[in-house]
This record gives sequence, C-alpha cells and structure tokens, in this order.
Amino acid sequence: MVITAAGGAICGASAVMMAAAGADLVLTDRNSDRLERVAEQVRMSGGRVVTLCADLQNAETVGRLKALAMSEFGRVDVLINGLGEHLASAAPMEETTEDQWQSLYEVNLLHIFRTCRTFIGLMKAQGWGRIVNFSSVEGNRAAPDLAIYAAFKRAVDGFTRSLAVELAPFGILVNAIAVDKTRAHQVNHYELPAEYARLVPTWIPAGRYGEPNDVAAIVVFLGSGLNTWIVGDTINADGGTLAAGGWYRTPARWTNQPLLTQYLEDSSVNDSRPQAVR
Repeated sequence: MVITAAGGAICGASAVMMAAAGADLVLTDRNSDRLERVAEQVRMSGGRVVTLCADLQNAETVGRLKALAMSEFGRVDVLINGLGEHLASAAPMEETTEDQWQSLYEVNLLHIFRTCRTFIGLMKAQGWGRIVNFSSVEGNRAAPDLAIYAAFKRAVDGFTRSLAVELAPFGILVNAIAVDKTRAHQVNHYELPAEYARLVPTWIPAGRYGEPNDVAAIVVFLGSGLNTWIVGDTINADGGTLAAGGWYRTPARWTNQPLLTQYLEDSSVNDSRPQAVR
C-alpha cells in the first residue's frame, strides 16, 4: 500500500489502522519529522513500513515511490492519495495570482493524475486494486474566497468517477472521500476557545468535530477487500455539514461557523447589524 501525505493527521491515522489490518506500507511526505513519527507508530503495531521523504509536486518523486514499493514489497495493491492544501491561498478571486493557481493545481490535483497513471498498470497486471482520493466537501458545496481550491476538489471527484468506470472491469475500485470539520494539521482554525464548545452542535449535526480515526476507518473500508461494490463514489466524511448547511455571508466576512450570539464590530463596514465571525 502507498499513502501520500502520510505525515498528516488523517493519512497518518489511516497508515496505523491499515497496518493493524495487516497491510505493508510505503509512506511519503515532505515533512521528515511527521513522516518518521507515523512510521514509528506503524512499527510499534508490528507493521512493515518504508518511507520516502520527498515533495510530490516534483514529478520525479512518483517514479521513486514506485521503485521503492516494488523493491521492498514487489506489488502495490492500494493507493491512497492524501495530499492537499488550501489555507495559504484564501483570498477574494481578484486578489489571487496565477502562481497560486498553479500551486493549488499541483498540490490538489496534478499529483493524483501522476500517481494513478504510475500505479494502475501494476494493479491491472494483478487483477486487483483500490484507489482512494481525497476531495473536500467544499468541492460539492462552495468555498467563497477559495474558489480555485474548490474547483480542483470538484475536479478530483470528476476524475475519480471517470477513472473508476474505466478501471472497474480490471478489478480496480476507485473512490474518493470528501472531508470537512475534521481535526488535522492544516485546519488549525478549528482550535476555538473553550467557551465556543456549546456551539459545535449548531455547526455540526453529529455534535462534535471529526477525529482522524473517523476518516481513517473509511479509508480502511474503501481501500480493502471489505469494499467490493462501491465504484466512483465520493463519501462525505463531515459529520453532516454538507447535508445540513453551508457558508453564510455577513457584512464582515464569509463564515461556515456562525457564532450566533457572539458578535464583533467591524470598523471597516458602516453597518449597525450584528456580524457573525469565524
């Protein structure tokens, strides 16, 4: 099994859970400390693991990843594409740059094209495979000030669906997971003051933020023989946020976490109405 962005909270949890289920792992991440931390957790659980610290935005990395997997284990049955990022690009559309668009393309979509193209030949030869791509609820809902990011996440869903139909006759099942409101390294704005805890059921129908293991359990299902009949689907791992609501515009900003009775005066807006803050 190959897992990208394995040093992240969700993919790290997925690696440990997959190892506990008996998988041999090839993990890659550009953060060596986080990558080694996850690898050590896998080893402590008795799993076999090798790592490659590299940046998947470099086209040569995927080839190195394949060579490592084949030299160590001789096959690749499962590919988990976990890499993605958006926070650094949050801005009104007219303030974004083409360099930012390119960076978002490479980190959210291009690497999925590359890894899938690299590993599906091996899976076809084996007559079995599972591919799990990471999307986002914002690709299905909306993400004001993150329009380019949302477009690429929507593209992940479309690519997943088409590739799944293409590969299903070869015993390769391709699906995606769209995440929202789950604690991970790149979503530090979920670390809100303790007094806001009472508002979480307002934001999330499940009544709490998701934890990495919540999503990892879905990865294990989709990426194993437990899944025999789901093809080209995107599963929303969001505690119900997509089904229940979305983003709200206030005079101050867009928010997907309205604080209800907690308001903030925005001196830049000449408006006496209360303003929800994020």
